[in-house]
Amino acid sequence: MTVSSPSPSIPGPLPKAERALAWSVWIFHSLFAFVIAYWVSNGKAKGWIKHWMQDSCYVSGAKMDLSDAEWAYYRQTVWHLLLDYSAHSLGIFISKRFLPCSTISNYAFIAIGFLLQIHMSSFQCIFVLYSFSVLVIVATWLTGGSKWTPWLLCIVFIVRATQIVPFSSGTHIFYREFNIYLYGSIKILNLALFLCDLKPGKSDFSKIMADSLIYFSYLPYSMTLIVRFEDFIQQFETWQKTTEICWNSVKCALWFGFRLVFWFGFIELILHFIHVQALFNSPDSLVNSLNSYEVSAIAYVAGQLFHVKYVVIFGVPAFFAALDGFRPPPPPICISRVSLYSRMWRFFDNGLYQFLKYQVYIPAMRKPLPLFWSILRSLGALCAVFGVVLAWHGTRRHFIFWVTLSATELIVERIGWQIWKIPKVQRIRKRLGEHCCRRIMATLMLLTVTPGIFGVFFFLGQEGVGETISQNVVVQGVLDVFSINISIFPLTAGFAFLHILTLGYFFNNVCLDLEFYQKHKKMV
Repeated sequence: MTVSSPSPSIPGPLPKAERALAWSVWIFHSLFAFVIAYWVSNGKAKGWIKHWMQDSCYVSGAKMDLSDAEWAYYRQTVWHLLLDYSAHSLGIFISKRFLPCSTISNYAFIAIGFLLQIHMSSFQCIFVLYSFSVLVIVATWLTGGSKWTPWLLCIVFIVRATQIVPFSSGTHIFYREFNIYLYGSIKILNLALFLCDLKPGKSDFSKIMADSLIYFSYLPYSMTLIVRFEDFIQQFETWQKTTEICWNSVKCALWFGFRLVFWFGFIELILHFIHVQALFNSPDSLVNSLNSYEVSAIAYVAGQLFHVKYVVIFGVPAFFAALDGFRPPPPPICISRVSLYSRMWRFFDNGLYQFLKYQVYIPAMRKPLPLFWSILRSLGALCAVFGVVLAWHGTRRHFIFWVTLSATELIVERIGWQIWKIPKVQRIRKRLGEHCCRRIMATLMLLTVTPGIFGVFFFLGQEGVGETISQNVVVQGVLDVFSINISIFPLTAGFAFLHILTLGYFFNNVCLDLEFYQKHKKMV
């Protein structure tokens, strides 16, 4: 048996002075982006976005930007969610501690979960969702365990749910029901795919059905978090066997809860002063009236607020799952520390990544093939993954641009990593030295960070916003550079583009530093 050689590490850190320069440049630009966004929000764009402003819930006479519909719905329903999650955690804790046997405790676990799901949404929502689960499982069985059956049914359900399923009146309950339908369909698909892999006659069907009811009923995993069936059952069995309270885990969960409160307050505060959500929800003509620095700063701050929003939205159910003794997916990675967007896909929504990895990518890549066909299959698997992402988010033009740029970034990153692993390249690395290789790598990573970042701009904005930003900053910037139209007074897109590329070099060094020290810490 041959043992594969370990993958080469990333180049070591630069000298201290260069590291300090890279960190200083990036931190200054990150903070100054918020200043520019504040100036634009309360200056030239104020008259155009004032119709998005709503009365503050905290200060009389103040206004805040609630143009992000998801956050507007979430902030008004979060107290209902906290009540249901708290009741659920208390209920399953009491049932585990005081009911006479594990079987009765499991029945209580299931009953508590389903009753609180009904309270969180409505009886009709839960009835429709789990009637659909029966339909999917029966159809999968009738088709001989074909994986195409649950995939087809669940993807159609995800894409058409808002048109074919009933919703209760009221925006707050609609938000909760929509998420329960959406994430519930992923749970159904996870279970159906698990059943497809079972060997006939070698599994305890009654236990699997009991486990599936436990899986469906667990409240913190009913919306916004994706956990595969196999992973959940492992977590549940560990939770069931644990008889003593792990106070270290409780302390970690409480500290995480404190941070969630802080970030909820942070985003509520910032929406009083910086109105980038309203700018991104405005027509692209407004974005077109801004210069390259203003557009870049607004887009960066919008990305930061997007990250903080999902830290809270993913974090609330994750907090209660951790408090219960389960292992929820980790919180989203900060976009200000990612220049390789494979890390964004892995660590922003880790539950979705695990689902796509094990249910789409690995099954497609399992069978060995010759090199040419293997490359084609890899591209096909990538298309399949992003096809599911488009079904999840929608097929509007700006989402298609986002997916295309993200896929391009991943392909460039994969090619770069394969080149980096070539033994001859590693021999050149030794001759050049770690510092020189780090500078070269940080420069070449501009080919990955640029499509990744501008892809996010397409994702965050309305139709036309991403195209406008790309046209004004990248396309016009490149044209200005080639025509030597580079000046700061008056500001040209060429000067701004070169400035952004320079900033990208320092940003890549910061990200490489973080990755290097993170891996070094794990080794120690």
